[in-house]
Parts: sequence; structure tokens; C-alpha cells
Amino acid sequence: MKVLLLICSFPIWGYSLNLTITDYHDPVANHILDAEVAGDILIISAMVQGIEFYDISNPAQLNHLTNFNLGGGGWGGGVKANCVRASGNYAYFTTYSGDGLYVVNFSNPSNPQNLGVVSGTDNLNLENLDLNGNILAVCAHENGVRLYDISNPSNPTLSSAISAGNAWAVAVGSSHVYIADDDIISIYDVTDPSNPAYISTIQSTNAVKDLALLENHLYAATGSDGVSLYDISDAANPILLDTFNTNTMANRIAAFDGKIAVADWDDVDVVEYNGSNLVHVGYKNTGNRTMAIAASGDYLYSAEWKSVHVFRFGSIEGADMDLNTWELNYPFVGPGDSFSMTVEVKNNGSEMLTISDNYTTHSEFEIVNPLTELNPGESQLVEIAYNATNGNAAGVYRIYSNDPDEPLILCETNGNIDGANIGEAAPDFNLEIVANGSGNFQLSQQLGSVVVIAFFSPM
Repeated sequence: MKVLLLICSFPIWGYSLNLTITDYHDPVANHILDAEVAGDILIISAMVQGIEFYDISNPAQLNHLTNFNLGGGGWGGGVKANCVRASGNYAYFTTYSGDGLYVVNFSNPSNPQNLGVVSGTDNLNLENLDLNGNILAVCAHENGVRLYDISNPSNPTLSSAISAGNAWAVAVGSSHVYIADDDIISIYDVTDPSNPAYISTIQSTNAVKDLALLENHLYAATGSDGVSLYDISDAANPILLDTFNTNTMANRIAAFDGKIAVADWDDVDVVEYNGSNLVHVGYKNTGNRTMAIAASGDYLYSAEWKSVHVFRFGSIEGADMDLNTWELNYPFVGPGDSFSMTVEVKNNGSEMLTISDNYTTHSEFEIVNPLTELNPGESQLVEIAYNATNGNAAGVYRIYSNDPDEPLILCETNGNIDGANIGEAAPDFNLEIVANGSGNFQLSQQLGSVVVIAFFSPM
């Protein structure tokens, strides 16, 4: 049986990727979509089961205060929160399904007060938002960006609207707004918010998911193209400085202490501009779907699909183990046959990573090249062979080490699971076509064709 082994060596000095887990919480809310830090309060916005408030006066710990709903709990006909930004004691939430822009007073964060919907927003398809001073900018997709005066924070009033084909993200500076409109970033002067003046356009390589400002720099998260950095000291002539291609999909970003934290779907990355290039200075894969990121000082708050992690950015004292994936999902393997997949294990710490034990919990999965130890900066591809029988094989690859914040890491191993497996013959079926056509759909009649089937069910 072929063994796949990769050892990569780097200098030990200064290598560690500088993210240590300090706390974790599994809240009631799920389908989490955004995070915001306002002073000592962390706000987590979720589409299902409401919004979470945390006291982070000790930034390393999540002191949960309350679960809060805009209305109906987020299920079915309830209000589904999307993105959030806050200033002082007021938070502004966009919502799905045309429910509008909500204002919440959290002067008592254990008992937030819903102040209701901003007039004229309950028929808009809202997305990201940002604020600076008395300007609140709200993305409304095909309805462009709405600028609101929040000098009275409890009662935003519309100042103007900026046209866009699909306004997805926005960043507000001291005198300019930056609007992500698919793969274009438009820059407007908003010295007079009632009369925005177009300045220039940046052409991105991909659809822009999020924007962040850091001094005279504009960062753009561009999905599978990673993160791009622009010099905007002359807003009329922005200059592309560099692009950093993250591992998966750069979805949301947050600026902190001269750096950018990236919610990269599978992991959290930190990049820093060294005057010439964007450099990778932080990484952590938690195995969860990272949707958004917020920062306060040296601490990052990872808003994941159903959980929240806290990371400290700083030199790692000791070993630090990371996996490139937390699950191995094997294609269909016939009984008596074998198929191998690999998981990369890396030491991103400053000391030797020592493995005290590593094994699989299901007998049909065999570790071909077990882990022993890794120097700082070294990685190993661990090959795990699935020797299939007739049954469903679901197990875990367990790794015990001297990593101080994650002494045990689990990687799921799934083979011939009950349900659909890649490479397995699909069962024929005949179903009524309920949209975009009529009659019935039979799979066996589509042989030789590429078929995409969408199934929907009410929540």
C-alpha cells in the first residue's frame, strides 16, 4: 500500500502562526452570520434562534448575558437577523425576507430593547452595513446603498441613496464610502451625506464579499480569490498593493492592530502588510464553518455557523497543532476494496509537537503512517485507508498531543454512509415538477445529461 508522507521544514525562529484558543461557546442561536464588538460587549447575529450578547470585559472569555430576538425567534415567519453594526449603546441589524433595518438599545446588555424598524426599510432586501460618526450605510442589493443620519441614534433618518446593481458590502471612512457591487468597488465622497459625489472605481478579480478600512488602506475579501489590499490615500487613483490567497473562501474581514483577520469559511487567517507584501501571520482551523469575524485588541471572535470561538493573537508558547480538514468523507467503496485519503497535520507553534497517541475508532479505517512528532513549521500528510465491508462506517481519527489549548483533536472518518455517496449508483425516482416546468421528472430518462436538482422544504 502506498504511503504518502510530506515533511516541510521551516526555520524555528519566529514561525508560529500566533492564534491561541482561549474560550468557546455553543449558543442557542445558530445559522450565525455576523459578529460585532462594541466596547466590552460582543454581539452575535444569527438567522435562527435569535441574537447573543456577551460581556467581554475580560477579552479572553465569553461571559454570556442573554439571547435576544427581534421578533418570532427567527423560525418560520419570525424575523431573521443578518448583519450587525453598533455604536455607543445602539446596534443596527439588517434582516432577511424584507423585514427591514432594526434598531436595538443595549445600554443594559442583559436586557436589550428593540426600538423597532427604520421607516421605509421593510420592503428592502438588506445585506451588510457599516457606520462612522453620524453616518450609517446600509446595503440593499439592487436598491443600492442607503445613507442614514444617526445623530439621533435611536431614530435613523434617510440622507440619500447611492445606486448599485448588487450592493453587497460597504465601508464608511471619515469622508468616503466604499461600496462592493459584485466585482466592482465604487468610491464616493460623503462629506455632504445628502449629496454623495462619485470619485472612482476599483475593478476586482472576483465578487467582493466584505470591505475593511485600515488607515490609508482598503482591504477587500474576494471569496475564492482571497484578500486584496489597495492604497486609497488618493481616492481618485486607488492602487492595488497585493493579494493574499487564503485556503478556502475569504468571506468576512475585520481590522485590528495593523492587521486583518479573515473569516475563511474553514478557518481563521490573519494577514499583515509589511510594506511590500501581505504576509500570513495567523491561522487556526476549528473544524467549524467560520462565517464572520470581530476583533478587540489582540483578541478575535470567530462567529461560526453554530458556535463562537475566542482567539488570542500573539506568540504561541509551546506546540500548536492544526489540521487542514476535520472530516474525511470517502467516496463509495465496494466491499473488499480499499480507498485512501489524507489529512495534513501541521505544527504552527514554537516548540516540538509530540504525539502521545493517534488512532481511529472504527476498525475499517487504517492509519498507514501514524504521527510521531513534528518540529515547528513541519507538517505531515497522514494517510488513512478505508477498507470497506458491507456496512456503514462512521468513526473518528483521534490525535492526542502536547498542544496546550487543544490536547485532543478529532477528524471524522465517514465511509459508505447511509444515504448518497460519491461514485455510488443513484436510485431511480419519479417526482412531480412543481416549478419551472410541468409533468414528472424521472432520473433514468436523463442518462448522458448533466442534471442539477434543487430540493426545497419549508422551515
